[in-house]
Amino acid sequence: MNLRFSPSNHGPAGCVKSLFHLAWPTGAALAALGPLLMLPLVLTGCGGNSDGRHSATPLSMVRQNAAPGRNAAECGQLWQTRGEDRVQDATYWLRAMECAERMTPSQARLEAENQGGDTWDDSFRESILLNSANISVTERRQTYQRLLGFRSQFPPSVYPVFKMWRQQQALRLILADERSSNQRQHEADAAQIELIRQQQVELQRKLDITTRKLENLTEIERRLSARKQGISDGGDSDAGDAPASDVPPSGGSSAAGVKTAPAAKQ
Repeated sequence: MNLRFSPSNHGPAGCVKSLFHLAWPTGAALAALGPLLMLPLVLTGCGGNSDGRHSATPLSMVRQNAAPGRNAAECGQLWQTRGEDRVQDATYWLRAMECAERMTPSQARLEAENQGGDTWDDSFRESILLNSANISVTERRQTYQRLLGFRSQFPPSVYPVFKMWRQQQALRLILADERSSNQRQHEADAAQIELIRQQQVELQRKLDITTRKLENLTEIERRLSARKQGISDGGDSDAGDAPASDVPPSGGSSAAGVKTAPAAKQ
């Protein structure tokens, strides 16, 4: 079998076309089935001969490469949009929420300061921007209350987005209040524990003083008891060992034991 491709027959279409110029040495039946059997191999080979200049870049890759610059440009222009037809489009506000999430807190706060207006859309943009500016609970509550003041002015096409945003901000405030309450309770518990610890230290100090006083009294009592015992033992010993008195008893005798009679009176 001989395959002959002309130089002009590039690409899958040309390769398929060249199958009809094959020279088959076998019978008519094999010649009829040969192109069908060789079709996958020929198409694979033809795919490798396609010119690189005709290969197209995937659309997703183009969009991915162009997305950062395009998104930045769109977000930069979005905050300056004041057209009534744009601000009444719900997708505009969804896009605004997406752009605000990509901003740094300082950028969001600076852009929010530029939205100072007295319309519902200015208040809505300000609330969306300040949400990304790491604001305090007090400032978030003030922004939320100011936004609620315009709820009757929201057009029907935007009201579902506004309702979703309002509920989200309300949940954030509830969560912040719960965290603040838990923090206050934690601080109160810590203060109570510290007070109990100080009371325990004071009670331990008083207990130590009382214990030392009791030990001193016990030692004094022991010494007094030992002294009394020593005095009592010394008195009994002196009474048993005392010598006899030299004074003779009444009617006693002389040194020789004979009583002399008095001389007769003449």
